[in-house]
Amino acid sequence: MAFEQRQYKRNADFLPIEIRVVHAPDGRELAGPFSGRIIDISLHGAGLLVTQIMNHTFHVFHSTRDTKGAALQLVIDQPPDIDRHVLIAYPVWLNVFRQDAIKAFKMGVKFIGTPEDKQMRALLAVLRKDQKTRGTWWRERCRT
Repeated sequence: MAFEQRQYKRNADFLPIEIRVVHAPDGRELAGPFSGRIIDISLHGAGLLVTQIMNHTFHVFHSTRDTKGAALQLVIDQPPDIDRHVLIAYPVWLNVFRQDAIKAFKMGVKFIGTPEDKQMRALLAVLRKDQKTRGTWWRERCRT
């Protein structure tokens, strides 16, 4: 039996993102970019949907967890409403996502930094504007 471990309420979404793996101390890129979508988000973390998890021999989940100092850089840039935001996160879990002939991966990430961060609160305030529409679109198409 699975127990809910989230610290903050997550809101459904379907927001396009670019994912890069970086060396957190100096920002050096280790792998990427990977394209994905945020399918739910809170002040503390997010659920991502990604179709590609390998870049040559680098696995976006396992290699990131196994490489000292590695973190995920999530770039949100959806003009005209959303300015460019860069969030740093650690991967927490990974599951296969299947729906009909579609196969992808769902990954849970935990944001680095405090949930009270001004950038995070500003981003979530902007996302709330169309979040209901994006979230409804995702829930209507996803059976899981």
